Amino acid sequence: MPGMFSTLQAIRTSIATNLLIFYIQKLPVVGKLVKNGIYANLELKKAISILALLLTWVWGFILRFLYVGLMIYLPVAGLAGGEWSEEQRFRQFVHIFAIISFAVASVSSATVLEPKREKYIAVKLMRLSPARYMTTTLAYRYATFGIYLLPAMLLFATLLGASILEALMLTLMITLWRVLAEYGHLKLFERTGIVLIKKTGIVWAVILIGYAAAYAPLLLDKVPSTGDYLLLWPVVIVIAAGGWFAASRLARYGRYREAVDAATKRDDPLLNIGRMMADAQKKSVESKAGDYELRPDQKDMQKDKQGHAYLNGLFFRRHKSLIGGPLNKRLAIIGALGVAGVILALLFRSQLQQLDWRLEMLLPFLVLTMYFMSVGESICRAMFYNCDLSLMRYSFYRGAAYEHFRIRLVQVAKRNLLIAAATGLSLTAVAFAAGAAEPNAELLMLWLCVIALSLFYSVHHLFMYYMFQPYSTELNVKNPLYFAVNMGVSFASGLSLIWRGPALPFTIVIVALTLLYLAAALVLVRKHGPRTFRVK
Repeated sequence: MPGMFSTLQAIRTSIATNLLIFYIQKLPVVGKLVKNGIYANLELKKAISILALLLTWVWGFILRFLYVGLMIYLPVAGLAGGEWSEEQRFRQFVHIFAIISFAVASVSSATVLEPKREKYIAVKLMRLSPARYMTTTLAYRYATFGIYLLPAMLLFATLLGASILEALMLTLMITLWRVLAEYGHLKLFERTGIVLIKKTGIVWAVILIGYAAAYAPLLLDKVPSTGDYLLLWPVVIVIAAGGWFAASRLARYGRYREAVDAATKRDDPLLNIGRMMADAQKKSVESKAGDYELRPDQKDMQKDKQGHAYLNGLFFRRHKSLIGGPLNKRLAIIGALGVAGVILALLFRSQLQQLDWRLEMLLPFLVLTMYFMSVGESICRAMFYNCDLSLMRYSFYRGAAYEHFRIRLVQVAKRNLLIAAATGLSLTAVAFAAGAAEPNAELLMLWLCVIALSLFYSVHHLFMYYMFQPYSTELNVKNPLYFAVNMGVSFASGLSLIWRGPALPFTIVIVALTLLYLAAALVLVRKHGPRTFRVK
């Protein structure tokens, strides 16, 4: 185990060090001082590897603080009623933590069956023992999982009135529960051949249902009793015993090779590793053969277009399944939720009126809703794989980045505006079903917010694509600047949940930010797009 642990750390540190050097070279001013010869300087790379290792550890703690603080603590602190006691707030905290971390994450995450570059390198290229590699990986994964999570749990749980013992118990329970979930994934694969984390429909259904169940009590001003049961000593003992049992079984498991083969998909180490890692990504952006056939009326619409307008017109018409598929799914989801909302509003109209429910209470949630409903990211992936991956190699195409950015912004915005219209209509129907007598200022603010947010995320995803171009030829996303900016936008979206003010200032802020982002994006892409929009 110690020898395998050293090898595992060497692989991870080497990958992290090379990535750190690569992206330092992309920084302005400083990057020009870092030459390619640094990759061959072993002594200097050893020093950088220590920095990379420390950054990896620090990042582990930061992620847990962001997760617990942003996803759990802030909604509870911001949305829980002011008259609630610390005990009630802590019960809300435990409920959200239990649903997201215990239920959702145990279905959507499994290290043992996760496709990963490191796994391919270690087992396929370096011919390390799959059993020793996986046992070492799992031991390190869940040891650090608990260590990284504990400080965040101690901080945020105690801020809500929990004891140190309760924070420790929750950390220990979730760590052992996730070990038990790993064993469950492995046994399911052993008996049925099913890799659950690759069943996208099931995983996303669990995520959507789970997150709705996690945050519903906050919206309804109800105090769930999840924590009362989860922190009972018999439950704690059962979860702890199950986790230790799973850990002992995983340590002696004899069929790791089949699991690793299922995750890596390739037996020949001489095959292109990029193909192996990009299979799942490419399936999501491959167009159908029938998409390339244009109807006569569609051909006529292209006659008056030239240059980049003609090229992008053909792309959006010849990739109907890629462009329209995600859009149609989102419209179907919004429509279904709208119908369900109308039915529930009609059934519980009197209760909603007694709770003094107002439409402006939904405005903060629109920020995250429109973020997830936007089709900008999926369109950018489709454009990269089916169009830009080849054309970016030519200077004339990179030089015209601003021109096709504007063309594509209109196309992306049109589709996101359809989603905004569906969202606005659904919420309007729910409002009237709940008892709204006539259109009012709150309804107008809601429509303005939805429209502005659809435009904001249209600009955001396309701007990120042109300025950072995060996709590699393997369709992996590796650019740390892309992650940092996206995380900033996600964090700001989460902060919007604690907004308790009137609708008008909130709407003004959203509209103003949208206009500022649009102006900044046009200026920056015009100035820097020809340099940043390229293949990596």
